[in-house]
Amino acid sequence: MMWALTFAMTLAAGWFLAGALTAGASHGPRWASLLVEIALGALFGPGLASILYFALVGMGVANRGTVMGMCAALLAASAMLFWRSPATQKPQEEKRSFPWTWVLWIGVAAGLIFFVLDFQAASNANPAGEWDAMSIWNLRAHYLASGPDLWRRAVSADLGGQMSGAAHPGYPLFLSGFIGLQWSASGTFDEAVPIAVSLLFAMGALILLGASLASRRSVALGLLAWLVLLASEVFASQAAAQYSDLLQGLAFLSALVLLEGAWERKGDSRLLAAAGLAIGLSCWIKNEGLPFALAALAVAAWRFRPGIEKIAWVVVGALPGLLGTVVLKLFVAHGSEAVFPHTMSEAIQKIAGPGRWWQAALGFVKAVYDAGNPWTHPVLLAAVLALALRFVPHAERRSRMWLLIPVAATAAAEYGLYLVTTADLNWHISTSVSRLVAQLWPSLIWLFFLVLRTPEEAFAPKPEPVRAAAAKAGRKRR
Repeated sequence: MMWALTFAMTLAAGWFLAGALTAGASHGPRWASLLVEIALGALFGPGLASILYFALVGMGVANRGTVMGMCAALLAASAMLFWRSPATQKPQEEKRSFPWTWVLWIGVAAGLIFFVLDFQAASNANPAGEWDAMSIWNLRAHYLASGPDLWRRAVSADLGGQMSGAAHPGYPLFLSGFIGLQWSASGTFDEAVPIAVSLLFAMGALILLGASLASRRSVALGLLAWLVLLASEVFASQAAAQYSDLLQGLAFLSALVLLEGAWERKGDSRLLAAAGLAIGLSCWIKNEGLPFALAALAVAAWRFRPGIEKIAWVVVGALPGLLGTVVLKLFVAHGSEAVFPHTMSEAIQKIAGPGRWWQAALGFVKAVYDAGNPWTHPVLLAAVLALALRFVPHAERRSRMWLLIPVAATAAAEYGLYLVTTADLNWHISTSVSRLVAQLWPSLIWLFFLVLRTPEEAFAPKPEPVRAAAAKAGRKRR
């Protein structure tokens, strides 16, 4: 169980770093802002640790001593930054509470119990994870932790027998590196490590969704967002798979939450650096993170213009993840992705087929339909909430729509890949589109609730003149 120590050190380092970079960003309950820091720390600490571990593996010096030392150094540096950062926590604003919040808390608690029970049952049935966990993510972690003679197999096109579904030599190494780090520290390939890591990132995405809304807008609104995500089959079914998709979802959501916070605080440098760190780490998880990161950086450069120093903070924060990804793809990985066309003419020929456009579009529609059970489908729940609460004013909605651009760019990039893929299109869509939806789902729910009125606003008692006018209008109609 030596891995539990490095696991805890990286999480503590991430929490210190998140606390230092986001201090003062919340004006809601302290418990909610603390949960936001913990969720962000679940991305920051493991992400930076996996990059440093990759450097140790590449230098051929990754062993128990160096891994423990690296984690301790990361923890010390993050703690020092935390203690030296100014304490700028805003005082909690007095807000009118929603009278039925306690009912929402009961619903969230029940949903969380069912979620944990489902995770436990799935993990007991498949302790090694689903297919891609065994053939890609955990297998690469095995190679990374197997010493200087074998680690390069993790970045080879021979992985998985060169099958299209497993031969991804340039896949980023966040998940595999973080799991391999724990195995290098313990000296054994404990199956509990990927299970714990999978639960960590699923809970991180879940916590960040509701806590960010509770800390910035309304506790009741955050609880409703939790209920919608817990009702999403696409989220619950991926939690125990030991894939990197919910980790990717955590990175996407973290970037959006931090960009929105930085915009509200008029380009706070620490929040911009934190947003950049989340953007850069999104590249270090899966290939889908690259179009998201490029779009997010472009959006940041547009929204925070003309201050070059503000854009510089975002770029500085993004450097660790971007550099790790560039080094891996350009200088370390051997071979190319099996699903990409080899010539431009091959790509054009595939794009010219109109049937592929419809097939890819229907794949997205089916994935959204399969995201939940019919009577508790998250889209249905969202529609009911939209009717009950209604949206914020049009000008306020428009002021937040820029946050949708990175999400749309990611979906468009995946759609474009389906048009040119050299793999069987039915197979490619059926094995990947639901996981793309899982990546984007927390962000889409968060964006929806961001433009929704809070229950406190929707059910606020009308002022006396308004009530009198409404009563007078009613008497006239009679």
